[in-house]
Amino acid sequence: MTVLATAGHVDHGKSTLVNFLTGQETDRLAEEKQRGLTINLGFTHFEYKEKVFSIVDVPGHSDYFKNTVSGFSNVDGILFCVDITQGWSQQSEDHFLSLINLGINNVLFFLTKIDKSETSINKGFLKDKLNNYKDLNFKIVEFSSLNSDHLSIKKTIYNFFSKTENQKNPASMWVDRVFTIDGIGKIVTGTASKDMQFEKVYVNGQHSELEIKELQTIGKKINTSNLYSSRVAISLKKNNKSNPKKGSLLSNFVSLPADYIFFKPKISYEKFDSRGTLRVYVGTHNQIINKFKTVQINGQTVCVVQLNKSISLLNFQKILLHNLSKNIFFGGDVVFATENTYLIKNLLKNYKKNQNIISEEFFSLVPGSFIRNSSDYKKIGDFYISNEKLISLEEHIKSNFNEINKDGVKEYFYKKLFINYSEIDQLFENFSLFKLNQNQIIVNNTLNINQEVLKEIKVSLGNKLSVNTIEFRNYKKEDVKALFMNSYLYRVSDSLVISREHKEELIKIIHTLPEEFSITNFKEASKLSRKYTIPFLEFLDREAITKKINSDGVRRKIL
Repeated sequence: MTVLATAGHVDHGKSTLVNFLTGQETDRLAEEKQRGLTINLGFTHFEYKEKVFSIVDVPGHSDYFKNTVSGFSNVDGILFCVDITQGWSQQSEDHFLSLINLGINNVLFFLTKIDKSETSINKGFLKDKLNNYKDLNFKIVEFSSLNSDHLSIKKTIYNFFSKTENQKNPASMWVDRVFTIDGIGKIVTGTASKDMQFEKVYVNGQHSELEIKELQTIGKKINTSNLYSSRVAISLKKNNKSNPKKGSLLSNFVSLPADYIFFKPKISYEKFDSRGTLRVYVGTHNQIINKFKTVQINGQTVCVVQLNKSISLLNFQKILLHNLSKNIFFGGDVVFATENTYLIKNLLKNYKKNQNIISEEFFSLVPGSFIRNSSDYKKIGDFYISNEKLISLEEHIKSNFNEINKDGVKEYFYKKLFINYSEIDQLFENFSLFKLNQNQIIVNNTLNINQEVLKEIKVSLGNKLSVNTIEFRNYKKEDVKALFMNSYLYRVSDSLVISREHKEELIKIIHTLPEEFSITNFKEASKLSRKYTIPFLEFLDREAITKKINSDGVRRKIL
């Protein structure tokens, strides 16, 4: 399925085009019919050559702009209508700049009402305007609901969007409607991104899974968990602990709430005047924000938004700011989000002093988007830490041992080292001198390496990467733990363990591959079966040697 949204000024023919394509009216409210304009989002679809195109029909009137931006969430492209008799209006510009700042670059423009004799815009003017945007992938189509051929217009849409790249969105579905049907119960709808799956779904930052009774798309029951980009209706079980609302985020893992959003802008910051009232749009959520600042991190401009109320969101989520006072737009991709006010205060203080934040120096655990390829990193949750920083952090613990235990490990690490509670346990697995016990640090007394055990395990594993399975219950727990804690052994999966030498062999193979490589590339270079290929790649991701960059398993080297 390809999900498209309409865009364009009120009365420029969006709903007329949708009706032309589908034979359905998307304006269903009495007020919409009475006033002849779209207020809420409308949904319908059509098929061409066995391909389904789902359409989100958005309002064109400025009074309902919040609903308009909600309709752009996770779509693959845009059907943008411009009335040839009225020309390019201010609302056309607002919708267009919103799309540009949201990074939605696949846009099919329809010059509507071409059967009229009077014109205020022509194809040449629009083409000249659009050519100023280098990343924009567009085509201009002339359209009349009276004279255009249905099959020809559908073919144009099919051909255009069949050749475009999918929009890059994190695995998510932002709720745009919630309603109840008698005898069925509560229904939530939204546009699911390409990588969103429905085996395990979490709402915002809640830890309990969403209890789903049934999934539907275009009125048909869905029996697969991976839908690619799709319009989805979720029927909820009656006693659901989670309570999704319009603006809620559905994702495949528990996301932490955030009060501060860091994003990299799509356009130069100098073009955005932040004075006045700012509204932020994230997915189908929006709110007036408290503050907006910019900082330099590793020499690049990063914008920091302080929210009025916390929300859960994902990295690489598209975000839009609207200066309501001056009616200008600004947006980009989320690269980091946090609720840690201690981190923010120190970051702004550091930036004021140095005019640049060096990520490895400032962050104890570096967000993935701020990594520079100058160090050997380990992955801790969604963050990274260099071996050098691990050593210095262990020295810090040694020097502040009593103070840390007095404050409590979690509290000290959160306030002074800016490390979330959720990452602490995994972080301590990498320390050799200390371990964690009920929010207190204790000295690790299991560091003696039993060389005989190590030698026996290495012989049992073998020299090849297609290692044998080891029965660790045949050895003393303390001996095995010491080997893992001192990086003589690595756990790849529940049933797969490798030695330090195996890891070094994997790194050598990665060095022979291109900067970005596929699963097949790695499989051929390593001569491994699929039984080992995927677990090893996931292990290399955790060790921050590689990074998965898309749902097809393509990796980028971090070495």
